[in-house]
Amino acid sequence: MVKRSIANVLGCLIILSVISGCSSMPKQIVVSAEPIEKPKLILPKSDELDLRDVEWIILVKDNWEEKWAELEKSGEALAFFAVTDSGYENLGLNYSDLRAFIQQQDAIITAYKSYYQESEDAFDEANAEAEEDFEEQAKKSEKGFFGRLLD
Repeated sequence: MVKRSIANVLGCLIILSVISGCSSMPKQIVVSAEPIEKPKLILPKSDELDLRDVEWIILVKDNWEEKWAELEKSGEALAFFAVTDSGYENLGLNYSDLRAFIQQQDAIITAYKSYYQESEDAFDEANAEAEEDFEEQAKKSEKGFFGRLLD
C-alpha cells in the first residue's frame, strides 16, 4: 500500500511538473538583422588622352636637298631620326600591340565593374529580404504567447 501511494505521489508530481513546464512563458527570441554594407570600389577618374600633333617628313635620296633647304628656312632647331623600312613596320606593329593591350585592359575593367554592380544588387536584395524577415519576426513577437500558439 505504501509503495502504491508513493508511486501515486511521484506520478502526480511528474504530471504537475510537465504541465507547469508547458505553461511557463518561454524566453522571447530576439532577431536582429542589420544590412550588410559592401565596401564600394573607388577608382580614380582617368585623364583624357590629348595627343599632340607630330609632323612626319619623309626624306629619301630624291628630296633630301629640297627638304633640307625648307627646314633651314624655318629657323627651327633640326634633329633627324632615321628608321629603316623594317623599323617603321615594327613601329606600326608596336602601336597595334599597344591598342590590343588597352582593349584587353578595358575588357577587364568592364568585367570588374559588372561584377561589383551585380554583387551590389545581390547585397541589396539580401538586405531587403532580411529586413522583411525581421519585420515578420517583430510582428510575431508582438502577438504574445497565445497568438504564436495559434499560428
